[in-house]
Amino acid sequence: MGSSKAGTPAFQSGVYRDEPDRNDAASTSSAVLLGDIDSYPEEDLPAYSDVPAVPRKVAQNVPLENMTPVSIPFSTSDSFCETIWTNFPDYSKHADTLEQMIRQQSMFPPVYWMYIHGTHTETVKQGNKESKNKIVDFFIRINLTHLLTTTPGLDVENHIEMLEDNRRGYRGGILPKVSPNVSDTEESNALRAWCQKFVEDPASWKAFKLKREVRHHDTARLEQLIRSLIASTNYRGHVSINFPLQHKEVVVLSPGKINELRTKRWLRWVFYLTFLWIFSWPVLFFITKRYEVVKAVFNYTSDPAESEERIPAVMSEMEFFQRWESAIRRGIYGRYDGVMGDDYRIATLEADARGVIASNNPQTPRTGNAFADGALNLLGAGLQIAGEYRDAIGWGADT
Repeated sequence: MGSSKAGTPAFQSGVYRDEPDRNDAASTSSAVLLGDIDSYPEEDLPAYSDVPAVPRKVAQNVPLENMTPVSIPFSTSDSFCETIWTNFPDYSKHADTLEQMIRQQSMFPPVYWMYIHGTHTETVKQGNKESKNKIVDFFIRINLTHLLTTTPGLDVENHIEMLEDNRRGYRGGILPKVSPNVSDTEESNALRAWCQKFVEDPASWKAFKLKREVRHHDTARLEQLIRSLIASTNYRGHVSINFPLQHKEVVVLSPGKINELRTKRWLRWVFYLTFLWIFSWPVLFFITKRYEVVKAVFNYTSDPAESEERIPAVMSEMEFFQRWESAIRRGIYGRYDGVMGDDYRIATLEADARGVIASNNPQTPRTGNAFADGALNLLGAGLQIAGEYRDAIGWGADT
C-alpha cells in the first residue's frame, strides 16, 4: 500500500502497551543552489564519504538534566509544555519527513520531574469574620530526566514501540479500533507504513501522535522514602509528591486554519473561561482522525519494581534518595521554593562537612571580653532550646 525506499532498513518494532507500568525540528540541513557550484574550485569541494556519521559521545560536562527534545518547526505547546503541537505542512505531505522527525524525537526522553509540595492552612480572624489562606511551606522541584538515559538524543538503543496488530487503538479513525493493520501492506517498516497511511489519508483534519513514557520507576518506594524524611523533620502540614512529565506528547496536525487556531494558547483560555469548550471539543473530537500508534519508552530500570534482578539505567531509587537526602532535608527546613539542582546539593554536602568539623570542636568562640563571651554562650543555649522546642511540637500545622 505504501511505497518505501530501497535504502530504508527493516524496522523491528517493540511491544506496545496501552497503559504504562504504574510501579515503576525535524532535522535541517544546508542546501547549495545549483548555480553556486561553479563558484567552488574543484579542489576545495568537501570530500564525499559513503560511511554514515557515527554518533558523538556526550561530553562529561554536559548538564544532561537540562537537555530537552530538539525543537520542531511550526510548533507550539500548552502552558506546562506537556503537549507539543505542530502543523508543519511537510509532515502531512511526505512520509519520510514525518518518520525522520518521529525517530529523532523518540531518542529524547520526556522531561521528568519530582515535585515535593508542603502546605498548610492559616486561619485569620478579623472581628466576626474568618478567612483561610493556603500557605506554601516548601515546593521542591528536582529534575530526574538524567536518570532515564546517559545519552539523550544520541541513543543507539531503539525506544520506539508500535501498536500491535489486532490491538485496540486509534488507527486513523475517530474511535479506537483493532484495524487496519500494517501487516496488510507491503511495507515491512511499521513506522514508515503508518506514516504513509497518515500522509495518504484525504481527511482535512487528522492528527499523528508520538507519546513518551517512563516505565519501571518505583515511584511508590521513592515517595515512601521522601515522606519518611519529611516526617523526621516533624513537619505537620499537608504533603504531596508527584512525578509530572513535560514533552510527554508530540502531535502532528494537518495544516489548516482550524488546526492552527486550536493550538493558540490564548484562544484555548478564552474557550475555557467562556465555557465554549463544551461545544467546540465534541466538534473537534468527531471531525479529527487520530493516529496514535507509536510510543517512545524509557525504562528507569530494566525490569519492574517487583523484580529482584532489575538494573537501573543510571542509579536505583535508594541510591538517588541517599544522594539527595541531605539537600531535601535542608530545603524543607529552609522553606525552599524552586528548582533544586546539583549546585544546591553539592553546597549542602559542603555545609554538612563543615558541620562535622565544627561538632568535633564545639568550643564557643572567645572574644577576650567576659560580657561578650557570656552573651555568646547564652545565645547558643537559646538557639539549642528553640530547636528542641520546635522538634517537640512540630511545625507547619494548620492554624
